[in-house]
Amino acid sequence: MTASKVGQFNWGADMNRTLYAFVSLFAAVLAAPGAILAQDYPTRPITMVVPFPPGPMGQALGQTLVIDNRGGAGGSTGAAAVANARPDGYTILLSVNASLTMNMYMQKSFPFDSKKAFAPITLLSDVALVLAVNSALPVKTVPELIDYARKNPGKLSYGSAGVGSGHHISGEILKQKTGIDMVHVPYRGGGPLIQDLVAGNIQVGFGTLPAVLPHAATGAIRIIAVAEKTRLADMPDMPTINEFVPGVINIGWSGLFAPAGTSPAIVDKLHKVAVAAVRRPDVVAKMKLQGLVPQTSTPAELARLMSEEIDYWGRIIPSIGIKPE
Repeated sequence: MTASKVGQFNWGADMNRTLYAFVSLFAAVLAAPGAILAQDYPTRPITMVVPFPPGPMGQALGQTLVIDNRGGAGGSTGAAAVANARPDGYTILLSVNASLTMNMYMQKSFPFDSKKAFAPITLLSDVALVLAVNSALPVKTVPELIDYARKNPGKLSYGSAGVGSGHHISGEILKQKTGIDMVHVPYRGGGPLIQDLVAGNIQVGFGTLPAVLPHAATGAIRIIAVAEKTRLADMPDMPTINEFVPGVINIGWSGLFAPAGTSPAIVDKLHKVAVAAVRRPDVVAKMKLQGLVPQTSTPAELARLMSEEIDYWGRIIPSIGIKPE
């Protein structure tokens, strides 16, 4: 299996949801008078590069924080712009993990070394995926799905948000670890995937909670597991795939970064502002409505997470047959 052109999948949808809940409040905290920021920084607008095309929110916010949407190459183009920017604290990056940790194994001409190109600031959110089936499929659990697939090889199809997406990789790891045969059907984003799952054009699919829950409530589809390391706090009775098939775990998060070489003092100031914004109750509420789990970290924790994940994908992506293009 050879990957389709990287960037066809819709990482931007999750990015725009993060922006809705986070950016305006980040700007408000940044602009607030007080002691968080020293008088010598910032003294002019900060540009936040979002490495995806603009969604419903694509305009500059005031004079303090300017949003620069730079789509292309599955997020690599915008990330590269920040990697090559002056490390003065006036150009920062809001990115999902794929642009920094996965794309290097799916793009032949990946433009930077993720471990060296950035000064991590903080995690912002985690994006949870669930595994769902069309209600006509006679399975209610992961073991039942595996058993059905084994008895009906090649007759099940599962949908993803595109080649190389977290949906796709989770499905391929499930196939690899269980030996089942399901046909992968890539879509240009999660919306069309769920529409076809509801219609019965595919029988199995991965999706985010906001996309899946309304249709699960009507009975059109059935959630059978969470594709995360641990159970979700809001769905404590829903098991993870990992409980039945260890290692089938979606990794999807967003974080804030500055160019490598940015002063630790500036990174610390930006970290304090970002964490303050993410912890606000109104931000938490808005993010949860969009299926995002608010997360924060120290810069060192984010650096370690990214480094470990880069090594992880270096093993996993080739093993499931995705080749760089």
